[in-house]
Amino acid sequence: MKSKCLVLLCSVLSFTAFSQNVISGKISLPKSKLGFIKKGTAYQSDDIKSSEKLRIDEDNRTENNIYISFHPQSFKPVLQASENVQMTQRAKTFYPNVVAITKGSTVYFVNEDEHYHNVYSLSPKARFNIGRRPTGNVYGQKINKSGIIKLGCDIHPEMGAVIISLDTPYFTKADAEGNYNMKDLPNGVYEIQIYHPSIQKYKETIDLTKGVAIEKNISLKPKV
Repeated sequence: MKSKCLVLLCSVLSFTAFSQNVISGKISLPKSKLGFIKKGTAYQSDDIKSSEKLRIDEDNRTENNIYISFHPQSFKPVLQASENVQMTQRAKTFYPNVVAITKGSTVYFVNEDEHYHNVYSLSPKARFNIGRRPTGNVYGQKINKSGIIKLGCDIHPEMGAVIISLDTPYFTKADAEGNYNMKDLPNGVYEIQIYHPSIQKYKETIDLTKGVAIEKNISLKPKV
């Protein structure tokens, strides 16, 4: 009896192990200058940039902030709030200027400058305004809707940022070369989405039913 139970347990564990899928690959961007996330028609900043400002601007370049997400179509995923998500305001810049979360998570805004800042959103179904906040202030804003939420500061109109609020726990950020690796995807049908502010919307359906590791390279097209 014990041996039969052991065989059954091993079979269940084996099925569980092989029912998880892995997708990896490279996301290729259009060959064009993509710049920064911004609110106005031109990127604005101080005439003389500090070394910290230059470092932040380099990290914030949109090609360094590509997120790929996998949205289940054949089952409803369990969503848990993303933890410790923080966006600072430093050198008159949101840093990082793109964060991805699951719907229902809280984003904490931290003012690290020596002057007041504000954070607001006019995005449909995600409108908020946290008011003007002094140096060192930390404010948590819960995001209850999914979608792309654009942020601004009413004191410094050149500042802009984005929260990607997702209805799936399956997402990851590509590295500086565009490489990504998404592990532990249960079997099922998914819609693949990619966020980048300078490209056309990318959506593709993929059926994962074998519990295998596959390579998928994706080439993005610029907005027209």
